[in-house]
Amino acid sequence: MGRVVKKGKLRRSAARATRSARTKQVSLRPRATHRALLTRAEVVHAVIELANKLAPADVGDLMVAESSIRERATRLSGVPGRTLRAQLELALMCLKDHAAGRCPQIPYYSISLLAAGVTYLADQLDFVPDFLPRIGMIDDALVMAVACDLGRDGLRRYCVWKGIAPALARRVPRRAAPRPR
Repeated sequence: MGRVVKKGKLRRSAARATRSARTKQVSLRPRATHRALLTRAEVVHAVIELANKLAPADVGDLMVAESSIRERATRLSGVPGRTLRAQLELALMCLKDHAAGRCPQIPYYSISLLAAGVTYLADQLDFVPDFLPRIGMIDDALVMAVACDLGRDGLRRYCVWKGIAPALARRVPRRAAPRPR
């Protein structure tokens, strides 16, 4: 016949079984998915926050450091590097004309966004440190792309005023689609 079990032992074994079941449930859960290092919303927030802190005189200060900013942009290679350099070129042209008072029809919101992107590129403290090979400049390129995207309307007005095609369309080569045989 069956074994006789005292009440205390039964409770302890039931508690062990419950703990064991809970442990198995936890271990059977799927692992959390990896979260992106930075989301677009976080980058947009950071660019807008930086743009809100810049004063008109800060644009002139950026123009003094132009050569070092351009040098930093050369550290990124490939298509992201060409895109960054093209966006930087357009932003610097626009900021120079603004600082000289030549293009008053560009909204200051666009100017401050472009200045925020260039300021982030000039700054040594980044989301991802620049000394890391291959990925160190990616956050700089991302911030510059977001700044240009947010200031798109002002950049478009600037390009029309200046009589130039947007830098990205002019400088970033597009890959040709494979030809059907």
